[in-house]
Amino acid sequence: MNKPVPKNPQRVVLVNPTKYLGNLLLAGGLMQAYARYCQVQGIQLKIVIDEGFQALCENSFPADTLVFFPRKTISQSGLFKKISLYRACLKEIRTFKPDMAFNIEEDSATSHLTRLSGASFKLGCSGARHRSGYDAVIPVEFENREPGKRHRWYSYYDVFAALGMPEPEKNYLDLNLGPLPDTLTAQLREWGWNPQLKTIAIHAGATKDYKRWPVKSMAVLVEKIMAAGLQPVLLGAGPVDEEANQEIARRLQKAGVNSPPLDLCNRLSLVALGQFMNTCALMVGNDSGPFHLGSALGLPGLVLFGPTRDEIWGPIGQQSTIVRGDFACDPACNKGYCLHQHRCLKDIMPEGVMAIIQEKLSA
Repeated sequence: MNKPVPKNPQRVVLVNPTKYLGNLLLAGGLMQAYARYCQVQGIQLKIVIDEGFQALCENSFPADTLVFFPRKTISQSGLFKKISLYRACLKEIRTFKPDMAFNIEEDSATSHLTRLSGASFKLGCSGARHRSGYDAVIPVEFENREPGKRHRWYSYYDVFAALGMPEPEKNYLDLNLGPLPDTLTAQLREWGWNPQLKTIAIHAGATKDYKRWPVKSMAVLVEKIMAAGLQPVLLGAGPVDEEANQEIARRLQKAGVNSPPLDLCNRLSLVALGQFMNTCALMVGNDSGPFHLGSALGLPGLVLFGPTRDEIWGPIGQQSTIVRGDFACDPACNKGYCLHQHRCLKDIMPEGVMAIIQEKLSA
């Protein structure tokens, strides 16, 4: 049975070490609003985030608020190093002596850190996934929600509402990245970027296969962008994005395009990526973390959606436009199994996307 949520906690830990950039950005505006709420209420606050987002977030929260969970380093370390790193993070949380620890989205790491936090009151948000070790669980509904409040942002807010925070405006994490440094500008020029041309940021990758527009379609679009006198720049990080960008270059070469677009995959930090995005005219990409980053920065963009539910996961930036094909998903399909090989995504035509790009640029 759930215990009552404390009315006046003095020391609170929010545990949210998600490894997904998009999830962090979507929840980040609420996390910032809660930090402001805690300041007004006189509550001391710590927020646990993934260490990989440290540079991106450290200027977006009050000093000494963030605790960094070294997820990637732990995964790449031997057993004794894993234990040492995990205990060091946990010690920082427990030394804070929180009255309450809570989370807004649970994976195993999040749940374990919350339940081992040493807090007097431990609050979870997914009783179906983790039933023990909490003093209370808020029954957040992540899928079947009322119209108008189906977006994941509202699922995150359910937890903050239970803690007494008034509903803020629906915004991304407010990023304070600063301008593109002169040194990075010079490096980009050396790699072939021309800041005098309108730059179209392209992200051809995504974490899931069913989110990726076919690379052959993206290659056709990139060729059309170049033919229009615009400058496409390929973005990304990791082997999946790298392979997608290389395939685009191969297809362009086969089509007779001798000068491939600039490929920045694995060349920029998240902060540098955001700074570069601020110089772009527009972005085209799949439903992915980089697209949410562009949307959070106010970059106009076209996001290509297939079977993923955009009413839950779509970008919340006003400059972002969702693009879908003419075929609707079959009711018998799901993200993991499609009767029609994800025709809803494959049916998006490069010509149609290019027309929307030109319309947005002219507007």
